[in-house]
Amino acid sequence: MSDERFGAVELGDAIRRSRSLLPLATDALCEVITEVTGTPPLRERVDFVGTFWLMHACDREVFGQPHAVRSMHVEPDPPYPSDRRTRSDVLSVVGVRQAPVRIIDPYLKTSFADELSAALKSRKQLRWQSVARACVKARSVQHARRLEFARRHAGSSNPKDVFRRAIALTAPVDVVEQHHDLTDWAQSNADGRARICYSANAHQASASFRHQLFEQRQIGSKIVFHQHGGGNGIDELHPGEFHDTTIGDVFYTWGWERPDLGRRVRPMPTALPQRHRGEPTRQYLLMSLPVTSHFYRLQPFLIPHHVTRAVDESVGFVKALEQRTTLCVRSSQSPFPMHRLQNCRATVTRDNRRGSGARSASRSRLVVHNYLGTTWLETLAMNIPTVCFFDPNVFRPRESARPYFELLERIGVIHHSGIEAAKFVNGLNGDPRAWWQSAGVQEAREAFVARYANFSDNWLPAWIEEFERLLAE
Repeated sequence: MSDERFGAVELGDAIRRSRSLLPLATDALCEVITEVTGTPPLRERVDFVGTFWLMHACDREVFGQPHAVRSMHVEPDPPYPSDRRTRSDVLSVVGVRQAPVRIIDPYLKTSFADELSAALKSRKQLRWQSVARACVKARSVQHARRLEFARRHAGSSNPKDVFRRAIALTAPVDVVEQHHDLTDWAQSNADGRARICYSANAHQASASFRHQLFEQRQIGSKIVFHQHGGGNGIDELHPGEFHDTTIGDVFYTWGWERPDLGRRVRPMPTALPQRHRGEPTRQYLLMSLPVTSHFYRLQPFLIPHHVTRAVDESVGFVKALEQRTTLCVRSSQSPFPMHRLQNCRATVTRDNRRGSGARSASRSRLVVHNYLGTTWLETLAMNIPTVCFFDPNVFRPRESARPYFELLERIGVIHHSGIEAAKFVNGLNGDPRAWWQSAGVQEAREAFVARYANFSDNWLPAWIEEFERLLAE
């Protein structure tokens, strides 16, 4: 299926189709594990530890690239510790081992000093720690067994046979060959002192951590996840939200709720990002989505055609800006095609700062976003003048979010084309703060932030209160 066909409506249909394939894909994965290892897995465990990878496999099947799921070794333990792991390892030293709540690699963009202060203040209730390194035997891909299994199901267009072949040929080692090794390791390392295990996104990156969480649930721990990015509660169907509400006991959001899931989905604030404290510069900042031609998964702004549309709209935006405008362009993970911005009237440069996007945004007089990810929620929460544009044929919010989007459209935050956004920015006459501080704009911003971007400098008391409530349930 060509990605040009994945408009907002078609994308929703494709995601529903992908999710409907998950039971078949799970059955096929159980068969592959049995064939390769000689031992059948527990289906309930495979549901918990395998769903995240299988969601990608199903998405690629629907998208038409089933073999693009590369046979890679998904392992969160690099040879040298990451900054996040180093933080958590250091913070674990200050915690009390008997603390009932384990905070595993949280998604906090605060300074280390602020996080250390939080860990010290909550040391009797919360214990920070990193994802444990799984001490299991290194195994190689069992090519002969996988190929033999795939050949037995070759030539059939039956959906289950399609998944049997695709999974046998592409599933990572830690999903198949190491499945039982990770099961044994997790069982031998279960911690009965942990009554609540909290994480934001470490479970999505680590198969070994998912095994560990499954085992903690088996001994009575509550497994809770926290929203760690945009789209949750806003996209019509968001993959991370689906995954975390499927396998977790509680999913904490940045303000929104889901009546269909009741108390399993609850609001809890997260920390405001570390930011520049001085006066902003005179320049504007365009924060772009990652520019790539590779398909990742079925989600708005992650499909190649969506990326192309966002770049095209961005070029239209920049070329329509007035000559007096100074604009800096920042693109996460992959560079924006700056050559397409030549011969513009505005002065355009690339943001080469190595700091976080939040710090770059907080230095700017106005921040413009060409997609709806995490950064636009951060700039709204930090009360930075914010403008967004996107093609409505690519994205539409879920029904419950539409009234809030309509408010943001009326006040000039959201626009449906780059040129439309540029006309609005030009009309600010170089003084976005005057527009931004108006009562109507602030009222709409505050209503939206309370529901979808509940970042706070005072997040820790809310965490302690919520976890005490959860422990009492």
